[in-house]
Amino acid sequence: MPAYLIVNYNVEDPEGYAEYSASAGSVMKIGDACQLIAFDPATERLEGESAGHQTIVLRFGSKEEAKALYESGDYQALIPKRHAATSNHFAILVNGVPG
Repeated sequence: MPAYLIVNYNVEDPEGYAEYSASAGSVMKIGDACQLIAFDPATERLEGESAGHQTIVLRFGSKEEAKALYESGDYQALIPKRHAATSNHFAILVNGVPG
């Protein structure tokens, strides 16, 4: 069953974020282990208390595949760079609809 990693935040330090993003795509194996479904730097909040202005959605073959890459040492080493360059961040992992 497909799974989606959804990450949302405000970019506060564009230079720091660029440093994170220069490595994140290859570490997450975008195009190989997952597909970039959405990258929106102008996210529109329709409901809820808060949301950052940037949202990224990645599609994986399963939750297990997504967690393996997210929890890998290579990606865990990048997370502090993302956190330092962003605020109001969250990441969620959800199952998709079998199809």
